[in-house]
Amino acid sequence: MAEQEGRRGRRGPLAVLRHHRYWPVWAAGLAAALVVAAAVIWLQAEDLAVGALPWVIPEVTSTDRVGPQIAFLAWPGFLWGAAAVGAAGWLAGHGHAWAVRLRAAAVAFLTSGALLFTYTRWLEQENPLQPWLVAKEAYRWGLMFIGPSTGLLTAAAVWAALGGGATLAGRAGPGGGAEGSGGEDRLPYRSRTALVAGAATGTLFAAGVEVLRRAQPDHAPGQPYWIALTTGAPLVALLTGVLVHVTAARALRPVEAIRRELADITGQSLDRRVPVPPTGDVIARLAVTTNDTLDRLEQASSRQQQFVADAAHELRSPLAALRAQLETALRHPDSVTDWPEVVAEAAADVVRLQALADDLLLLASHRATAPAGEPVDLAALAEDLVREHQHLPDATGLLLTCEAPAPALVHGNATRLERLVRNLLANACRHAETAIRVTVEAEGPSVVLTVQDDGPGIPPADRSRVFDRFTRLDASRTRTSGGAGLGLPIARDIATHHGGTLTVEDSARGARLAARFPTGARPSG
Repeated sequence: MAEQEGRRGRRGPLAVLRHHRYWPVWAAGLAAALVVAAAVIWLQAEDLAVGALPWVIPEVTSTDRVGPQIAFLAWPGFLWGAAAVGAAGWLAGHGHAWAVRLRAAAVAFLTSGALLFTYTRWLEQENPLQPWLVAKEAYRWGLMFIGPSTGLLTAAAVWAALGGGATLAGRAGPGGGAEGSGGEDRLPYRSRTALVAGAATGTLFAAGVEVLRRAQPDHAPGQPYWIALTTGAPLVALLTGVLVHVTAARALRPVEAIRRELADITGQSLDRRVPVPPTGDVIARLAVTTNDTLDRLEQASSRQQQFVADAAHELRSPLAALRAQLETALRHPDSVTDWPEVVAEAAADVVRLQALADDLLLLASHRATAPAGEPVDLAALAEDLVREHQHLPDATGLLLTCEAPAPALVHGNATRLERLVRNLLANACRHAETAIRVTVEAEGPSVVLTVQDDGPGIPPADRSRVFDRFTRLDASRTRTSGGAGLGLPIARDIATHHGGTLTVEDSARGARLAARFPTGARPSG
């Protein structure tokens, strides 16, 4: 698909126009040129049918040879011609979306109608001045200039109006949009710019020519001005539109290069980067920002892959041990003397696996949503959890105290903050020898929660490593006593998502973990 898009992007304008999607362009341009040709040929034929020019000068200047025909072309002839061009664009758009066909037909009708009106107005005003010469000049000038310029300008306008919406119905590209565009009925930026620039320039040029014509004396020749108005203005509009289209296309090449590169990047190729143009403009800044985003995505993907690998490793060992224990008991039932003990050990392993799965689920889910904003009294929360832990098996033989003399309000999610305190207490209970002390106090604009035990402590070299997932220090490497190595990482993530920090601080004995949070507003009432 990327190669096909690249080949489509490298095709020239003529190769694109030869595609059957752009039949309305050819049909509208050819129909506009044929309308002019038919009109001037009809005028010439009527002029010849009148007969030869008389020899007497007064009779020549007073003979209106094709006046009725010119009057018909001035009204309503130009509307009939424009309607024919619009119908040709509509019929040639068979198979396109309805809105695309209507847009092409409308642009063909309006463009050719405006041009035909200008030409017939020139004939209508020139005929009283030179009635013996108008048909001949119209024939020569119409076939040489007016017809080709009308067809070319009408085709250019229809091409710009079609834009990316030229995709045939049922042939849309991936994602439901048109091939090479963001949508079936949208007009691309380059086409809109070319249309606006061409129309504005042509209108200003025509207005300037008209002002100059009106400023001249009545006896001044008007033909040069009409030539400039009927041929020069459309050609100026066409050339301006083409120039703007080409310039916009060149300016947007870096954007297309960025798009192609992004289209080829997948989850397995996040190391690729988009090209940064050496322009220093907004497109270059877009490319730099895109590469920065890809850097973050690559880092997040790497962390996720590492996390999945670590989780699989942590789950594999206890599952293998549980399976071996149960299969041994089933294959050699005679050797098992205490079935309740086997079941109790298996149940304990299942509980540990369930706790590990809960931790993994929390790590995967709590990053996806922002913590709810509500005032939480961290002091009261710590006191409640300390009283609860005093009666848990993990705290048997330990003295747990809590010093939280005043309410300490923080802004966050009560459930997640409770999980943070539980994890810190569980970690302290695993390592403490006799006592654990919890304090909650205000320090300036922050609320500080500290949990300190009198265990072996954490060496300075390991104080940052303990917050890595699945990390166990040498003193607590066994799975039965050391846990899964997710308690402190989860606690740190919760603190970070609440705008706080969790660090290991110096202590005379044991480990001292301090969580700092910004002070929350007190509830009203």
